[in-house]
Amino acid sequence: MGETVIDTAIVGAGPYGLGLAAHLSQAGVPYRVFGRAMEAWSSMSPGMFLKSFAHATNIAVPGRNLTLPEYCRARNLEDYEPVPIAAFAGYGKWVQEQLVPNVEPVNVRNVEHDGSAFTVTLESSERVRARRVVLAVGLSYFAHRPDILSGLPAELVSHTAEHGDFSRFRGMDVTVVGAGQSALQAGALLHENGATARLLARGEVVWHGRTPKGARRTLRERVLAPNSMVGPGRENWVMQHAPMLLHYLPADRRASFTRRQLGPAGAWWLRDRVQGKLPTLSGVSVVAARCEKGGVRLRTVDQDGVEREFHTDHVIAGTGYRVDVGRMAFLNDELVRKIKTTDGAPVLSRNFESSVDGLYFVGPASAASFGPLFRFVVGSYYTVPRLARHLTGSASRRAHPWRAPLPKVRGT
Repeated sequence: MGETVIDTAIVGAGPYGLGLAAHLSQAGVPYRVFGRAMEAWSSMSPGMFLKSFAHATNIAVPGRNLTLPEYCRARNLEDYEPVPIAAFAGYGKWVQEQLVPNVEPVNVRNVEHDGSAFTVTLESSERVRARRVVLAVGLSYFAHRPDILSGLPAELVSHTAEHGDFSRFRGMDVTVVGAGQSALQAGALLHENGATARLLARGEVVWHGRTPKGARRTLRERVLAPNSMVGPGRENWVMQHAPMLLHYLPADRRASFTRRQLGPAGAWWLRDRVQGKLPTLSGVSVVAARCEKGGVRLRTVDQDGVEREFHTDHVIAGTGYRVDVGRMAFLNDELVRKIKTTDGAPVLSRNFESSVDGLYFVGPASAASFGPLFRFVVGSYYTVPRLARHLTGSASRRAHPWRAPLPKVRGT
């Protein structure tokens, strides 16, 4: 196939990618967006729910009131919490069909940079020349497994991100490692699908309490822990109302805050599906794991130094995600080497641009530079308009050889 030329290529068609595409479409900036709309969200188990409020999980589109609560109310679905992840996936596809009909459901095979522009090679073998590339890939490439588990075969050890159907574990003994929402939901779904499940957590399991819909918080609660789109707390309130503040802090302070804030915890509505339903071993760490009799023998140690060994048929790591640009398989090795990183995460400017001119990262990949708010959909409320203004202004100010003859992309 031949080579086409565009101004901006967006890799990823989740909440961040769709929001940005809608803004660029309105501004008349020529772009193409690659990926299957809401693919990662659509692949999750039907029994999973959003941890966030519905009103804090909208796709950031310009000048339209296409919100998740409105979508849910029109279909007699829960519009506060918990909202099924399947409903959010359906909402995203609904937004895409209305505002970004030109999404191309094809994966990107390779991205390289020659010093002046990017060449994006698609799985269809088409080569696209782009002045700017925005990576909006979510968490797909960053599932983290502890080193102790990483050497075991895939049929015995997996990550929560790999499972959309837990019924395959019916009748099996399964151990979930982790204490965050994904680990806790996995434990609940295993139990509800007929598996014998247990949870192993390094610390205590924390449950986030939320104010039920329509309930009023006391004045003291509102002062000491003001509410925000990511839950109550002064730090959360500041992040919401001054979202760019963390970007200007020293890198070590920002990293420390990002690690501890909005850490592993379960939603209040999940608690009754876990407590009393499956054993939870808190304050224990896995110190050894080996294959044994078609399963895994785990050795753990608790906070008092007491060791324990047991056999399990399968281990599921609910151990979160760690951003590492080197794991984005479609990025050319030479391009990866050009990207300045800290602990694997890209170092970004205030406009989400990396050290490679014209290469941008949004969503969870930007959290190391902007703080934990940007790991969530709510971070797109600030990212998308800011980046769209930057890209629109740059497109209008900066001439480039292929600007004039570009055909208008459908939907822009």
